[in-house]
Amino acid sequence: MEDDVLTTLKILIIGESGVGKSSLLLRFTDDTFDPELAATIGVDFKVKTISVDGNQAKLAIWDTAGQERFRTLTPSYYRGAQGVILVYDVTRRDTFTKLDNWLNELETYCTRNDLVKMLVGNKIDKVSLFVCACGRLPRHMEEGTLVR
Repeated sequence: MEDDVLTTLKILIIGESGVGKSSLLLRFTDDTFDPELAATIGVDFKVKTISVDGNQAKLAIWDTAGQERFRTLTPSYYRGAQGVILVYDVTRRDTFTKLDNWLNELETYCTRNDLVKMLVGNKIDKVSLFVCACGRLPRHMEEGTLVR
């Protein structure tokens, strides 16, 4: 059925370590959730084919480790991406404030000007720990390039 696929889109999931990037990826691609999921080492990659208006589109979704020690992988990871999901943890305000750093990396390494960005506040099920009614968007996202 490869011939039926209209396009393949490269989507990145980025954010600080521990915000739930891998959990989002596994829930979307495999419909699974593991509360004991280990941290990503380097980069993980999954493919999911979806139907949009009767057309098949293949999503190549890249999940990166949020730790600083894996940043040497960054340039190749961003190259050619059409979309990015920026994830923060609503129970950790620092993960929201560090979104500007991730957006700076996008600006530095992304090779496309028409990159679609989506902001996801994760772990909303942890209501008792909720600290991030974060208010103001990171400066790069105020420019109207955010999917709402």
